This record gives sequence, C-alpha cells and structure tokens, in this order.
Amino acid sequence: MEVPYFRKTLLVEDQGLTRQAMKTLLVQCDPRLEIDEARDFDSAVALLAARQYDLMFLDYQLGAGQSGLDVLRWIAEHEIPVQVVMLSGQDDRDTVMECIRAGASGFISKASEEGDATFRAALNTILAGQIYLPNTALGKGGFSPQAPKRSTFGGVALSPRLTETLGYICQGLSNKAIARKMGVSDNTIKEYSGDLLEKFGVRRRTELIVEMARRGLVIPRS
Repeated sequence: MEVPYFRKTLLVEDQGLTRQAMKTLLVQCDPRLEIDEARDFDSAVALLAARQYDLMFLDYQLGAGQSGLDVLRWIAEHEIPVQVVMLSGQDDRDTVMECIRAGASGFISKASEEGDATFRAALNTILAGQIYLPNTALGKGGFSPQAPKRSTFGGVALSPRLTETLGYICQGLSNKAIARKMGVSDNTIKEYSGDLLEKFGVRRRTELIVEMARRGLVIPRS
C-alpha cells in the first residue's frame, strides 16, 4: 500500500457542523489520517504547541475577533513547519493572496456552488501532496486535476538543496527559519530562494505557490 503523503492533520473551524462535515470528508478521502480538531485560536495554538502536524485546514474566520491569519502569524513567529490550507467563503484573489503571503499554501473556497464535489476534488489534490487554489488565484484556465508530477517538477531541474528549500517555502517558513532548519546562513537561503524564483519564472514567493498549483506539482518532503 502506498505510504500517505500526510498523516497528522489539524482541522480548525469554529462552526461545529461544518467541522464535522469536513472531518467526514477527510476520513472518506483517506481513512489513515489522524485528525485533531480545534474551534478557535486558543485551542488551535495549544495543539500546535503540543504536537507536530503535517497538514492543517484553517478557517479564515474564527469568531471572537480573531481569524485564521492570526493563527498563521503565530505559526510564523514560532517557526512551525506545517502545510496550511485555508477555508473561506471569500475566495476573491486579494483574499487568497493575502493568505498565501501570510504562509498558507492552499485555499479551498466554501462559496462553490458545486459543494461536496469541489471539496472532494480539492481534498484529493491536497492529500496527494499538491497545492490546491481556486480559479480566482490561478487566473485564465483555472485548475484542472491531473496526476501528480513527482520527479521532474514540470521540467524544472532542482538540486537536493533547492528541493529541500522549496519544501520549506511551501510550509510557509521564512528565510531565517529555513536557514536554521538547514544549518546554513540567511544569505545562502536568499540565494536558494532567488534560484527557485528564477527557475519557475516568477518574482515572488506567492507567485511560486501559485505556479506550483498551476503545474500540479507535488510539494517536496522536507
């Protein structure tokens, strides 16, 4: 049996019914997932501080004057490596890109008229190790599910160090945090990041995440 890309998952959603519905879909997509649940900022950061997760689904609106962006800022401050997928009824490009800039590397819209079908397609894409973004972020042509491209990075040749750096970027880590993880200088990671942007033909980290989603590439394991 193929080893799952993700094992430990944290689901953060303030609406109980929505949280349970999403958990049911996750289990249906991959029964091997270990899923913990949180309903607000405090419970989310408590779990993140106590346990390491591979993947987190994070609601944009958490109530009590707090949002998923507050959780993303906490994750960045504590340099926690985790792939974060945002959930929101707002799926305009500005909102999606705001989440990516804050450290998310995936976004599922709650506003889709197709409902469960869209969620299932998004979850299957994410659980295969790819990045899922709504068409508002991808632009013309949108997203078309395809077989994961695991070995060639869409024709882009990457060294082992660049591959490792790309994996950490997709987890939302800053250059300083990546440098500490890899045991190199900040300047070295700046060079690696610059090389990645050049190889993928983009100018910013946010554009790199979008390009990964557009090409259907699998996130490297760090």
